[in-house]
Amino acid sequence: MFFDGFSLYQKYSRKDVFRILNWEQNPVAQNVGGYIISTDKTNCPIFVNYHKEDHISSTTKYEDHFSSPSRFHWMTKSRRNLGSNDVVTIKNYRSGLRLPLFIKKSNDEGKEFYYMGDITPIDDSFEETTMKDDKGNDVSVVKIEFKMNTSVADDIYEYIIH
Repeated sequence: MFFDGFSLYQKYSRKDVFRILNWEQNPVAQNVGGYIISTDKTNCPIFVNYHKEDHISSTTKYEDHFSSPSRFHWMTKSRRNLGSNDVVTIKNYRSGLRLPLFIKKSNDEGKEFYYMGDITPIDDSFEETTMKDDKGNDVSVVKIEFKMNTSVADDIYEYIIH
């Protein structure tokens, strides 16, 4: 299945994603982190490394996971709250923000991510919470539950989550 430039479950590099989404330039990877909103607020590709490595910093050990083939739980970048610009933009997705989800099982898979489909935030799921940094201090983060616009196929779902 093909959705506005992306083929479901095909692999794409970040560079490919930004090119297909017609970004004028490829953002610096460090600025992207797990997601970045386009300047015109028409799209926000989300990149998830499903199985996190043990040695990464505590504030990037996001609890991103599928609860079912049609639901994805996700955490924003750390040091965000319900009033942060990116959170507000995602919450106001009805103004034309596309949210394509890209996942790789782990860093062992290289630099490409599977296109899992577009996702829609569940309005009442935005929850401000905290996670611990490397020194044990609380750092704010927002949890969001998304509905998969297309339920994930069983084979790739099982592959990603295990």
